[in-house]
Amino acid sequence: MRAIANYFSESHQKKFSEALPRLREFVGATPFTHHNQTYGATGNTLRAYRALRVPPSVVFRKWAWEICNRPLLTVFTLELEQHVSSRGEFTRWHESLARKLQNFWRAEQKQSLSYAQQFKLVDLFIKWLSEHDFNNEAVKAGLIEHANCALDRQILLRLNDCLRGALPMPSPSMGHIKNKFTYTFCQELIDEFSRACGGTPLLFDYWAWRRGG
Repeated sequence: MRAIANYFSESHQKKFSEALPRLREFVGATPFTHHNQTYGATGNTLRAYRALRVPPSVVFRKWAWEICNRPLLTVFTLELEQHVSSRGEFTRWHESLARKLQNFWRAEQKQSLSYAQQFKLVDLFIKWLSEHDFNNEAVKAGLIEHANCALDRQILLRLNDCLRGALPMPSPSMGHIKNKFTYTFCQELIDEFSRACGGTPLLFDYWAWRRGG
């Protein structure tokens, strides 16, 4: 079997590599004390969640608020530092967030999120955290190093471009992310491409996704 790097588009590698200094500026750009209340999921994302008992934005933001709301910001920051201190710690935190979100969603909506919805919302929330400055370099560095890329149609299209169209998905969608295996496979492809260029999946997310795109 050929190494996946054989399929990398040289032109996309060059563009991503050249963009990395600018992309790193997005991480930790806003003081957390000035954060907004979207928690990473905007109207365009949440409009895809239909026929629910409660507006999805209300449920998602209530869940995220409960995670972020700590009596002291320093406590929350130290928790984040631990969560992103290694890939193993990050994976355990990521899975814990996904379980908590699913349980919260079921309690509020009386139905479950799909696998793709569940993990996209978690990854959007973590990306949103990465936009903020916690006055802690370990948190910033850990998020850049370990955070996943939030998968959606734009990301999957850009990934396929980076692989010279090797994936048989001319019109990808979140519906293609059926389970843990497809999610992990896409994350691993993004990770390999990103690191070959000196970047990470989080920085790929900042590069590949455009509002309204």
